[in-house]
Amino acid sequence: MVGFMSNGVTFGIVTAQHWRSWPMLVEQWSWAEEAGWDSAWLFDHFFSLYDGEDGPTLDGWTVLAGLASSTSRIRMGLMVTGNMHRNPAIMFKQAVTVDHLSGGRLILGMGAGWNEREHSSYGIPFPSARERVDRFGEAMELMGQLETQDRTTYHGEYYTLEDAPFAPKPVNHHIPVLIGSTGKRMLRHVARYADLWDGGGSPEEYVGHDAQLVAACREVGRDPSEIRRCLSTGADPLVSEGAFRQHVHAYYQAGVRDFMFDLPTGSPSATVVDISTRVIPELRMELAGQPG
Repeated sequence: MVGFMSNGVTFGIVTAQHWRSWPMLVEQWSWAEEAGWDSAWLFDHFFSLYDGEDGPTLDGWTVLAGLASSTSRIRMGLMVTGNMHRNPAIMFKQAVTVDHLSGGRLILGMGAGWNEREHSSYGIPFPSARERVDRFGEAMELMGQLETQDRTTYHGEYYTLEDAPFAPKPVNHHIPVLIGSTGKRMLRHVARYADLWDGGGSPEEYVGHDAQLVAACREVGRDPSEIRRCLSTGADPLVSEGAFRQHVHAYYQAGVRDFMFDLPTGSPSATVVDISTRVIPELRMELAGQPG
């Protein structure tokens, strides 16, 4: 995969920006980069999802652009961009802009959208699940053409482009795409378009979802090994070294190679600092010696 680790494991933090100020986000991302984390993520929501809707919540893509300029190494993205939130061609222009601001460090997290309350609050259409999945597929196809063609004409059922110029292209020619879904129809889009896939669930459920993805890849003629398996989870594994090691080992056996964890607000605890500076390097060396 262009610009992303093809071997080994990676570890990332998720700092969903509800109840987080700009200075706090800068501090947490700077710490994550210095502590050796591989990636850092925001979310794409317009108001707080937890502890009350009135919590301060900055726009994900705007904040990502700012953090691209205040970091230098760490990979970055949104977990994940809601396709219905924006015109996909304009959204992809934003993504390529962030990719350039970061020097090619963007990972494009994409989803079909799920939060009906949020859509209705902001006057964003929220069609049926089937239509949202169909729109998602068109959006991914459209963005793929913008990424590779000097000018794009696209006539889909939901989206249209007419002789649309698109420059510059991504820094590394392709922005890695992360999709998190286990729905049967969405898995077909994962098989076609994803470079990374979040299968979710317990380790046993992840294995089952992975088998479904392999079948979807066979349907569309894609090698399943081209898609890295990843997992975004909550903060629970960060409560202790034992919990963290157990989580990583269990999901590594299930095929996961890229791990993301919700980072609590405020300064990292002593346990999180220890996990970052000692436990993760030990796990990297340990897992490097395991097959697969």
